[in-house]
Amino acid sequence: MPLCARCDEELEAGAGLLARIGIGSLDGYECSTCGTLLCSDCFNERTLELAGSTHDRCPACEGTLRKR
Repeated sequence: MPLCARCDEELEAGAGLLARIGIGSLDGYECSTCGTLLCSDCFNERTLELAGSTHDRCPACEGTLRKR
């Protein structure tokens, strides 16, 4: 399982039928440029920490974080 770059927690599979049969998306956010992963909890914490600034930027390369 992939790990969150910020807290080193494993990113869990999402809920629903597709996840149960192994083709669902994983929880979290992924950088479209470098592939850095953040879990949803860390992404939400980062959103609060960066209030008023762009929170959807990758902490490693400033690429765009997108829901997986």
